[in-house]
Amino acid sequence: MSFSLIEVWHEAGIVGKGVFVILALMSIYSLGLVVERMLRYQKANNQSVGYVATLHQALERGKLEDAVEAARRMPKSPVAQTVAAGVQAYVAGVAEVGRGKAGVDLVEALDRSLERVRDRQVSLLKRGLSGLATIGSTAPFVGLFGTVVGIIKAFTSMSTTGSGGLGAVSADIAEALVATGLGLFVAIPAVALFNYLNNRVEELTVDINDVSGEVVAYVLRTGHEAGPREAGA
Repeated sequence: MSFSLIEVWHEAGIVGKGVFVILALMSIYSLGLVVERMLRYQKANNQSVGYVATLHQALERGKLEDAVEAARRMPKSPVAQTVAAGVQAYVAGVAEVGRGKAGVDLVEALDRSLERVRDRQVSLLKRGLSGLATIGSTAPFVGLFGTVVGIIKAFTSMSTTGSGGLGAVSADIAEALVATGLGLFVAIPAVALFNYLNNRVEELTVDINDVSGEVVAYVLRTGHEAGPREAGA
């Protein structure tokens, strides 16, 4: 018998073929998710770099509206979306203070908005990673299940034929070993890629926090600490 994958597929039983199909679907899903996430993170990084330059110019000129407008052109940047939401909350707070509304803490409003949108953006960046982690942890067990089925078939064949020779059970043993190999083949890259993508998310999260901190520092530096004090000025 030839031990090519095609031959093993033809010799495998229904359960064995089901295991192979499940592992193949896991592999395809993992590959598609990794490609999509890597493209998403690359675009997020590129747009964030461009937005930071625009934000610095806006802060130097004191025109926060420019930072909000720039964020509309960079929807894939988590930095842009987070900062723009915070700046909008701050500008709205300034307007309320200007209308004489007391009790408006501009820095607190800015912090709350930045934190809320940051959490949402990080959640979007992590979308799909839990599925990749699940595949990495479960694929070996799916392969192991196929291995157990193959071994059971081998012993069943030995019992049926009354022969303990390798030729009588070679197909079943091949099915078992292929299931094990496919399980590891799917799981190892999934775990490695999950760690890589998770690190990319952490890097983008650090960027969000750094730029958000710059905006808060700008507000404090320009003296906008509390609404009531400004209103009384």
